[in-house]
Amino acid sequence: MRSVEREGEIVNEIVGGVRRTKVLIVGSGGNGISAAVLLKQAGIEDFVIITKHDDFGGVWHQNTYPGCGVDGAISIYQFSYALNPEWSSLFASQAEVATYMCKVAAQYGLYEDTRFGTEMLGAEWLEDSACWSVSTTSGTYHADALVLATGFLEEPVFPNILGIDSFEGRIFHSSMWPEGYTGEGDRIAVVGTGSSSIQIVPAMQKTAQEVTVFQRTPCWIIPKNAHVFTEDERAGFRESPEILQRQRDEGFETGERMWDNAFLMKDPTESAKFEDMARKYLEEQVPDPELRRMLTPDHQFACKRPGASDTYYAALQRDNVELVPEAVVQIGAGSVRSADKREFEVDTIVLATGFLYGGHILHKVKRRDGRTVGEVQQGHPRAYKSVEVSGCPNLFLIGGAGPNGQNWNGLACGEIVGTYLVKVLQYMEEHGIRAVEVHEEAETEWKRQTDEILARGVSLAGGCVNYSQDDTGHNKAAYPGNQRQMAADLCEFEASVHHVVA
Repeated sequence: MRSVEREGEIVNEIVGGVRRTKVLIVGSGGNGISAAVLLKQAGIEDFVIITKHDDFGGVWHQNTYPGCGVDGAISIYQFSYALNPEWSSLFASQAEVATYMCKVAAQYGLYEDTRFGTEMLGAEWLEDSACWSVSTTSGTYHADALVLATGFLEEPVFPNILGIDSFEGRIFHSSMWPEGYTGEGDRIAVVGTGSSSIQIVPAMQKTAQEVTVFQRTPCWIIPKNAHVFTEDERAGFRESPEILQRQRDEGFETGERMWDNAFLMKDPTESAKFEDMARKYLEEQVPDPELRRMLTPDHQFACKRPGASDTYYAALQRDNVELVPEAVVQIGAGSVRSADKREFEVDTIVLATGFLYGGHILHKVKRRDGRTVGEVQQGHPRAYKSVEVSGCPNLFLIGGAGPNGQNWNGLACGEIVGTYLVKVLQYMEEHGIRAVEVHEEAETEWKRQTDEILARGVSLAGGCVNYSQDDTGHNKAAYPGNQRQMAADLCEFEASVHHVVA
């Protein structure tokens, strides 16, 4: 037996090759960082973070393609407990965001609590021990509480295209960008026109011989209006932190309004204004009527995730770029073929084909009855208030790992649910409780109400197919309210809707 003593408490004990901890956090992205920071701030030191990556950052560590960066203002996309005055621009790059997250993790001493290169393989609840047994690529962990913060951009989607294995050039998903690859002099096919693609295409246009963009469905795009901060502005941020807070508050109100009106459709008149803005931007940027027609969506704004770019439309009009408004249906040894049987010779294929929302993490978690959560839920994933699952005591989901856990600001979920996690653990400690499990009736009723709210929203009523739709035609991604509502819903632990094990 080997153990670590921390402030008089024996933690992270290893017995018979099994590591023991109070809380096991799976995931090292922004939400995993916030969960760990909030535990530490509450005096809960007995936790371990495991991650398949070799550093912090999550999606910002994994995605390194040229042009990668935030498409929302950095004034809001950062931790409320670590506002940074040193951002180089309003829309920070991937490298800058990843560096920031690593810096915050170091500041709070999370490197010592993290086991890198450790992927979760499965988890099951041990009734006799009242703990989770989590198998990983680095051994087994036993934990009183299991926190899944694996995000919704964790599992890439690879298209099933005829002949894809026969291609002899470079072919890779956008989230698996080869280190050092710039596209210099290559003929590049970019498959897909979502958020990653609209960043990749302008970057590749600058270096590639040719870029051919294959578009199945166009997306609405709004301007970023990117702004590079001057040294004087950064000095002002350092000297007057209230400026950063004011910018954050203004960004918060804009985000809440857009989520309510453009996505949840609380005010259709306001929603139409966002689409009018995107349509006007397209008209201003693309004078050619035929290209503009190809780029005009036939679905409502925000049915698919809108893009934000100052450079995508301009890149499509360069001499070395061609937009093909069709899917790729076949790949040969050195070419791709579109739906209308046009063939294009290419050296590299970039699959900007997105991600499976939430991945299969819940298919790796066994309930008390021995069945996996995915097996029980049968294509209609659910969790009470996006966080807790019936049959799974002391299991907490954050953000994309939790059905209907997506908010307009992906980092907010870690702070909201992390705060709730602390409250539950403190409640359990104060009342001598070993395990809590949400009633199945509460879980299913919350999901029923969620489905009813989101059915009126644009993701289902807007006339498109998107990543948020589950196997039953319901929205599995979005929280059924704005960020304020999410925080209010999770402001306290409701003992009345939980089974309690003393």
